[in-house]
Amino acid sequence: MAKRKPRKPMSKQAQHARRVNHWLNGLILTARSSTGLDTDGDPILKITHRRLFESVGEIARADYQHEILNWQHHWQVTVFVECESPEGDFYSESTEFEARGVRLNDLAELVRPELDTIQSKANPNHYKDHGWQAEILPNRKQEKGIAA
Repeated sequence: MAKRKPRKPMSKQAQHARRVNHWLNGLILTARSSTGLDTDGDPILKITHRRLFESVGEIARADYQHEILNWQHHWQVTVFVECESPEGDFYSESTEFEARGVRLNDLAELVRPELDTIQSKANPNHYKDHGWQAEILPNRKQEKGIAA
C-alpha cells in the first residue's frame, strides 16, 4: 500500500481563521430591553449558536470578541415587540431583514427605524418587552462551498 504524502502543517494564523469562519456562522446575538445596558451604554447581548443549545456567550467574549465586533458580517436580523393581553395571552409583532457587510456596532442604526415601526403597530397597553436578534450568515465564498 502506498504511503500518503504528508500534509503541510497550517500556520497558527490559518488555524485561527479556519476556526473563526467555522464558528461564527450561525452565531445568534439577542438584545432585549429587559436585560438592560452595560457600563458603556450598549445592550447586554445573549450569545447562542444555532448548532448548540446552550449559551456560548463566555466563549465568544473571550476568544472571538474582536471578530464579532470589528469584522463585517452578513446578518439575518429579527426585530420584535412582545406583548401580553389583560387575559394573559402572549403575542408578538416582528419583522425580519437582511444586512450584508455590516459591523455589529453599525447594526443599531438599521434596527432603530424597524423597531420604531413595530412598536407603533403594537398596542401600548399590552407592551411587555422589545429587542432584536441577529444571526451571522455565511459570506459569499462560504455559500459557494456549501452549494458545491
